[in-house]
Amino acid sequence: MDTEKKSVMKEHNGLTRALNFFDVVCMGFNCVVGAGIFLLAGQLDNLVGIGSLLVFPICGLLCFAVALCFAEMGSMYNKTGGAYLYAKDTFGSFAGFLVGWIMWLASIIGWASVASGFGLYCNYFLAKDKEWLSKVIVTLLVLGLSMINYYGVKPGARGINFFTVGKFLSLLIFIFVGIFFVKRENLGQLHNGGSFSMATTLALYAYTGFEFLVVPAGEMKNPQKHLPRVIMTVFIIVTLLYVTIQYVAMGTYPYLSGSDKPLAEAASYFMGPVGGLIIGIGALLSIGGINAGIALTSPRSLYVLSADGFFPQCFAKIHPKYHTPYFAILVNTALILLLSLTGSFRYLIEASVMVSILQYVPTCLAVIVQRRKRPYAERGYKIPGGYCIPVAALIICGWMLCHLEHRVFGATALAIAASLPFYFRKRYGRG
Repeated sequence: MDTEKKSVMKEHNGLTRALNFFDVVCMGFNCVVGAGIFLLAGQLDNLVGIGSLLVFPICGLLCFAVALCFAEMGSMYNKTGGAYLYAKDTFGSFAGFLVGWIMWLASIIGWASVASGFGLYCNYFLAKDKEWLSKVIVTLLVLGLSMINYYGVKPGARGINFFTVGKFLSLLIFIFVGIFFVKRENLGQLHNGGSFSMATTLALYAYTGFEFLVVPAGEMKNPQKHLPRVIMTVFIIVTLLYVTIQYVAMGTYPYLSGSDKPLAEAASYFMGPVGGLIIGIGALLSIGGINAGIALTSPRSLYVLSADGFFPQCFAKIHPKYHTPYFAILVNTALILLLSLTGSFRYLIEASVMVSILQYVPTCLAVIVQRRKRPYAERGYKIPGGYCIPVAALIICGWMLCHLEHRVFGATALAIAASLPFYFRKRYGRG
């Protein structure tokens, strides 16, 4: 018992607890608010009408519960790896490999979906007969970001910072101007024929990325006290922001249902062309920023799997001059272009949500298992209420998975099956 405590305590040495409550709230807010809110308002209105104002609080509750599970697991380790590390340590190498593979799939599909969304907003500025140019722009975006990250991490990080201001400024303009143009008759009613469960699942896309909110837990002052408050504060603010944006979009734009550029079209409707221009540019900056962030992290998932011996070592090669996983970057770039240029945005969203949930489930299970296996291990943060929150998170995840389309299940199952030869190749020898 004492030996286990001492060994785990050593894992936490070396981190400086310098981040205060406000620091981590700001970091978390930037992690969560991204491309989804610019892209989903029309589809949610089409599915459930005014009921779309309820789907964001439900997603917020799920993500709050799952984020607490990530917080507890993350506080047990003083090294990177996320869900891959938690699954590997808790359930063994096979589970770890599958979660690592799913994390890589999530980064690939996630990047493809936001690249596709970037193309949709590009169409706002293009004539109908020139919309093919959006695919050219998406191609240049993916190639450009990959090239930046090929030449080093620092330029990639600077690229992310460039996009942040435009995102928040455009959303605030949309809310504070649009609120004066809301008309009650535009809000409509709950669509009886819509799928509330599907709308909730799609809305989860607007929250993906929240798992990174708990990464700095080891560097927080008094995480046991502050971390749950940080997570709750971030999700309350983000959910209120999302509900307000959805309310303004529905109340100002009677043609919102089904729009694939909802905020720009709504702003153009109540503010004129200048409003559409401002929100359109803000959307491109926000979605471009998410592209830049995923471009920086996605190849590293492939690199880690290769470095651990599951994939051929060529994916783990580091460029001698730029010190980046250049071959992994090249492979990722090719896959992103294939998916973003051929897959529909709606399909990519559903696939992104599914693989995201498949990352969450093992982490929630790991909380329960680790408490039984290592009850005395030091945790920088421990979820209150026993097993209630992780069990509730698992139930909601299961409910959401049950309402995804069969074709998404089939494609995901095939993608996971394709990974198995790599695992067994390492497990039973290279032949």
